[in-house]
Parts: sequence; C-alpha cells; structure tokens
Amino acid sequence: MSKVALSTALMEAAKTWQKIKEGSSIDGALGQIKGEIKPAVQSLVYAVARRRVLTQWILKKLASKPPKPLLSSLLEVAFAQAVLGEKKPFTVVDQTVRAVKKDPSLANAANFANAVLRKFLREQEALVAEAMKNDEVKFNAPAWWIKKYRLIFGKDADAVLALQQKHPPLVLRVNRRRISPENYLKKLEENGIKDALRVGQDGIVLLSPRPVSDIPGFLDGEVSIQDAGSQLAAQILNPSDGMVVLDACAAPGGKTGHLLEMADVDLTAIEKDPVRAKRIGENLGRLDLKAEVRVADVGDVASWNVEKKLFDRILLDAPCSASGISRRHPDIPWLKDLSDVKSLAKTQAYLLDKMWSILAKKGRLLYAVCSVMPEEGIDQIKEFAASHLDAKLVPFKGAPEGWIRLSPHEDAPDLEFIPWVRDGFFYALFEKI
Repeated sequence: MSKVALSTALMEAAKTWQKIKEGSSIDGALGQIKGEIKPAVQSLVYAVARRRVLTQWILKKLASKPPKPLLSSLLEVAFAQAVLGEKKPFTVVDQTVRAVKKDPSLANAANFANAVLRKFLREQEALVAEAMKNDEVKFNAPAWWIKKYRLIFGKDADAVLALQQKHPPLVLRVNRRRISPENYLKKLEENGIKDALRVGQDGIVLLSPRPVSDIPGFLDGEVSIQDAGSQLAAQILNPSDGMVVLDACAAPGGKTGHLLEMADVDLTAIEKDPVRAKRIGENLGRLDLKAEVRVADVGDVASWNVEKKLFDRILLDAPCSASGISRRHPDIPWLKDLSDVKSLAKTQAYLLDKMWSILAKKGRLLYAVCSVMPEEGIDQIKEFAASHLDAKLVPFKGAPEGWIRLSPHEDAPDLEFIPWVRDGFFYALFEKI
C-alpha cells in the first residue's frame, strides 16, 4: 500500500466495486487488476463488500439525489474505510476528494463529495446506529436470504448470519506424507508463530492471518490452505491404497490433494474449465502428487470415461449456491436468488445420477456441497435415495444417519474442531448395495 497513493487505490477500487454491483463476482472483477496496486484494491473492495448494504444506505441518507454510478461506488468505498477505522477519517476524506478531482468525468463533483464525506464523519455514530436497526444492513444480505436462513435455522438464524459477517480464519491442512500435525505445530513455534491451534484430523488454524509466502513449509508442500469443513470430505470418503477414485468437479484441487495424501490411489480429477483444471495440476505439483486431470463436462460421462471405468470411491463436490462460504465471498448473496437454488438442485440431481452409474458395487459416493440450503442438501439426498433403491446411506463420525449439515455456528455438531473455524457444508455418504 505504501507504494501506491491511497487516492489511486480508492479510484481503482471504486471501478472494481462498480463492476461487482453490476453483477461480476469479486474474484472475476479483482482478476482484472494487475501489478503492485492489487493488494490495496483487494483490501478496499472486500471492506466495502462486507458493508455493502450499510454504505448504500448511508449514501441514500446523505445525498439528495443519486450521484453518478462511479462516484456512488467511490463514496461507498470511502464510507467503508471510515467505518472500519483502519485509516484516519480525514485522510480518507482528503484522498477520496483527490481521487474525484483526478478523474475528468467526476472533477466537477469534488465539492459535493467533500461535503457528503464530512457530513458523514460528523453524523457517523448516529447514522450507523440507525442503519443497524435494519436487518438487511445488520446482516449485509438481501431480504430473501435472511428470510431463508430464518426458515432453515430458526432461533439460531441470526447467530449464523452474524458469523457470516466475520472474517474467516486461515486454516491449513497438514500433508501427512511430509510432516505430522504435531511436528508442524512445533515448526510454527520455531518460526515465531505461537497463535496456532490444532483443528480436526489434519488441520491447523492460524489466529493471525499472514501471506502465503510467510507460511512455513507451504512452498515445500508441507501444508495447503483449506477450510476445516472442506477437509472433512476426504476424511469421510476415507480411501484405501489401490482404490480407483474419481474427484468430480475437482478444481481447484484442495480435496484432490487431500485424497492423495491419505492413500495411494488411482485418481481421476475432472474439471470443465481449462484454467481451473490447470490449477489442479499446479496444486498437485507443489505437493508432489499425481492424478489424471481431465478437462471435461463430468456429466457427459461417455466423453471422458472412454475406458468405462467403475470407481471404488467418488467425490461429487457439486455446483451449488455456495451459501455456506459467503463469509469468504461476501458477493454470493447478491449473485444468487431462490430460482438459482432450484436450478442448481436440478443440476445436482443430474450429476448424482450420472456419477452413480459409474460407481462400482459396494463402492461409496460422497455428495458434497458448500451450501446450507435444504434444496441442495437433505431434500436432494432424500429424493436420490427414494429413486435409487441400490443406494444406502452410510453413517460416519458425527453423522449417524449418513449425512450432516455444517454451519459456522456454535450449536453445530462439533467434529473435533471449533465450530466457528469451519464454513458451511452438507455431506451425505452413499454405498451401492
């Protein structure tokens, strides 16, 4: 940040934020930012994304008429920084006004921007207090999302929604082929990192986030970054040496790597997007692991499974609403609606059927979605079980009925790790009888 003027970063963040409000994903919009300015822009964009409704509410209160879209986005970015308090408020005002003056399309709005921002600083406490009475502001989510969560979680809904507003922890997965979790904790201590906790079977949570380059052993393949809830997938599927395994919808390869760390298996990883498929190979290369990575539509089985293989284990990490990982991706509630959830549920049912057709007898399929929506979880597997009489749900740890819904909430089932550490997931384990 020190090499980039704050005014420049603010304007670039505003342009990026504008794209996101128009429907781009955060990852997609930030992917277009290159060079040394990217970390600063990324920080500013995530700050405003986590306060989307609040900053827009404030702007409506303070501006008698809507400013130009770019100016609106810039002011929202500035409001978020002022609310955060990470930078001196008057510095934010000064640099924002400078950004306005430097842009030919906004230069005549400098006085307006200055007046709005200074009024905000004077009235900030009262404005924020008033705004927080609104549930959409409080939980930074659209009304339909909040209503849906209250239907799903009942009395716990507000706690789950509140936790989705918090920064997620940085969780590592220890590569047991290289080092044990116990020895890796010692290694962290030796490197001056003492605020680390053991979570789950292979997980380590770092209470103070840090760049990947500062994580001991990362480049050497000793650890990977993977959410604690996500790490459960390989553990539940529990492959053994010699098994033929399929990782469907595999990118970016975190679960793929974990499966290979656990056992010597013949693993095929399928990914439709060539760019994302390349990431699988890169991640496996860092871990010194091998799999057959194929670029294909996993549902079009005949196009990629020309050998007509039957698989002993299948991980179907199906496309979903991603409602369980919205704290990592605060744009998710705005990219989806209820019709998308229903459409995705149809895709999931289609893929379940296709994957079941290539599962060996007595083989096991793990259905996984990073979602808390019942249409993508319990409703989905009930319909699948009813229409596939050769499918038996298999109990696993913490899930006596063969399925489990996790959420980042204190009352969720505790599977060897602190609940707030994990994202929201749904898992169901089937065996072909």
